[in-house]
Amino acid sequence: MLRPLAVIIAGILLARPSLPKEDAERFARVLRDEASQRDFDPLTGVAIIQLESGWMAETISENGEDYGLAQIRARYVGACKRDPEPLRAPGPECRRVKESLLDPEANIRQMGRLITLNRKLCREKTGSASLPRWLASYQGRNDPKRGRWCRPGEDTWKVIRYREALLEQLARR
Repeated sequence: MLRPLAVIIAGILLARPSLPKEDAERFARVLRDEASQRDFDPLTGVAIIQLESGWMAETISENGEDYGLAQIRARYVGACKRDPEPLRAPGPECRRVKESLLDPEANIRQMGRLITLNRKLCREKTGSASLPRWLASYQGRNDPKRGRWCRPGEDTWKVIRYREALLEQLARR
């Protein structure tokens, strides 16, 4: 979905008013480009990032698995996928992947890539690539052992509700 850059910037600054405007503009450009290229609403990306990291680019989850703005699970990215111990003793290439995920622009691009992959997975497994389904998959709510795919949970609905509230706030401006 195409949205004007000014709307995406406004959404980011509503989410985190203390973020420097230059950073919001930089992040919004990447988010707009990813959303346009991969056909998702950039305000959904704003909502995901707000609830994952609060727009804190250096965020690493308590368990050390998830990195950056969109809290990308490093073990499933690049060299970390092939690393025998990506969490406790990552090799040099996996460490570079983790460092790259702390770069906001790289993280947003990876989020866009994962949105595309999760939409495809949900379409294959459930016949639907609706927002609640692919978002649930993005959030790691799949359980292959039980044959459960793309089932929304409370965190899924939090992102969706936040996105709706953001749209309402932006419409009032």
